[in-house]
Amino acid sequence: MLYINDWSIRFLKDRFPNHDIEAHSPSGSWQTSRYIQVYLAGYDNNVHFEYRIDSNWNGRVELHFEGDWESKYGVLIDRLMNSTQNSEDLNWSEWCCGYRCQHSRKINSPEELQLTLSYMMELFEKLIRKLTSNIPSFEEQVIECDGTLPQQQGSVDIYEKKYGEIIRLPLAIPNYQRLYCWEERNVKCLLDDILEHLGRNSSTPYRLGTIILHSHNGKFDIIDGQQRLVTLALLLSELGVQTSLLEEEFSSRRSIEYVAYNKHLIHEYIQKHMSFHDNIEKLKSVLEFSVLVLQNTSIDLAYTFFSNQNSRGVSLTDYDLLKAHHLRYIPSSFEQQSKHSAEVWNKMIEDGRKEEDQTTTPNYVRTLDTYIYRLRKWMRKKDCDDSNNNYRIKHEYEAAPTVEEIPAFGEKFYFNEPIQGGTHFFSYVQQHLNKYNTFSQTDEYIVLHNAIQGGSNQWYRDAIESILFCYFLKFGNYYLSDALVVIMRILLQHRYNNERAIKASILQYAGDTELVLIIDQATSPTFFLAEARNIAKELSYPSRQKMTPIMRAMRIKASNINKSFERNIVVESFKNLNR
Repeated sequence: MLYINDWSIRFLKDRFPNHDIEAHSPSGSWQTSRYIQVYLAGYDNNVHFEYRIDSNWNGRVELHFEGDWESKYGVLIDRLMNSTQNSEDLNWSEWCCGYRCQHSRKINSPEELQLTLSYMMELFEKLIRKLTSNIPSFEEQVIECDGTLPQQQGSVDIYEKKYGEIIRLPLAIPNYQRLYCWEERNVKCLLDDILEHLGRNSSTPYRLGTIILHSHNGKFDIIDGQQRLVTLALLLSELGVQTSLLEEEFSSRRSIEYVAYNKHLIHEYIQKHMSFHDNIEKLKSVLEFSVLVLQNTSIDLAYTFFSNQNSRGVSLTDYDLLKAHHLRYIPSSFEQQSKHSAEVWNKMIEDGRKEEDQTTTPNYVRTLDTYIYRLRKWMRKKDCDDSNNNYRIKHEYEAAPTVEEIPAFGEKFYFNEPIQGGTHFFSYVQQHLNKYNTFSQTDEYIVLHNAIQGGSNQWYRDAIESILFCYFLKFGNYYLSDALVVIMRILLQHRYNNERAIKASILQYAGDTELVLIIDQATSPTFFLAEARNIAKELSYPSRQKMTPIMRAMRIKASNINKSFERNIVVESFKNLNR
């Protein structure tokens, strides 16, 4: 290792007389606090070559970018890294004072210091001259919110607008919006499409679909188009154009993480496609949207239009629509209540996505869709529609009609009660989700859920769980094992009578048993269990010769479940009910 002292400093100044060299070797300091800096002509002292001794007592030569390095030299550093990526001797890294490129050679003599520093200076001074000659220079722009849209006739107006006009609107992200959650593939697909169109050097507009805005109180709330508009705002920000949209508050931690990641992703993309810098104005004038604006009216009208759009993002789910629908019922003067309800709902959805990653159905879906939706239909003797594309869950949990003269009262959070709009609905969901979380920890649920899985078996299991959950909502853990085995015996009769299992038929049969109605009318577990026992007594198994292997396999599963709860069962006749 070559120590830093007066002799080594004089040595460098003699070898490099055309460069400013400054030594930092405070008297009485440790050797590791000493270093020598060689400055580059045309740059401030934050850009320099440096020889220092690190904490492992190794002397090395480095190129440093310090101070406000990211905003001043970020583009240059990226280009230098790309130009030197095949060099095995150079290592780029961020450190406490900025960004640096370190040569791997350990300096043990004045000659090695001279050779290494000469190599680094020649390489980088030449690269910097070459690369800075075509780095675009631009002044940062700030787009003011001074735009408006002339109101047309009617409550819904449609415009064709250039992107440059849209970013001048006072856009806002309302608290009922879904999360910003565009994945890398969505961002790159949008950037690739825009780059390809700009590369054609054409003035032909590039259409980016429809966005839906809600105009009220001097703002334009984004109902549909958030994913595209936020991503484009991130793109403009990387190009030095600041828009008001990124000043909006993202209440979800997950949205904030997506914004941060996509900002980094776009930065990396721009470094590889610097032509974007030359096309900022073209980008604002060529990109076009169809803009559908609701003028001071209900946002429900937007969903009819939205369902027919073909934009790239994540489509609105029933649960997104329900959040928006019920937040409208909270008075605007209760801003904190509205914000709290939206935050609790967003957390429920985020937690559900984590559950979904583990190949399980999110708790809120199992509660509201698999259980409560069916129980509400069965109570009213209506068919259970399990189709996925008709907003059936949204329609089921929308606010029930009321008469203005008589306000709603008597909230009991009963699963079958009419849905009250606003805060009551969010509490209704939370109450039942909490009940489900407790229910899913019971031995009865765990054994049943794990024992009957896969294919049509799962349809039977979910039907059994739905009615058992109905029992649990009313009576809790009291005689839950007895309720499980008798419900299971009654519902599985459908399996024993039918060679082919059809989901709609299973749900129809479960409703026709009227078990939900019996639970609703029972004032004590004994009344339900007694009536259910009478139903079970009338049932009989087909002979083994007539039962298919699938039927026999289900009977064995039911028998094992029954046996596992034999000690908990109080009604003696239930102990052999599924044997």
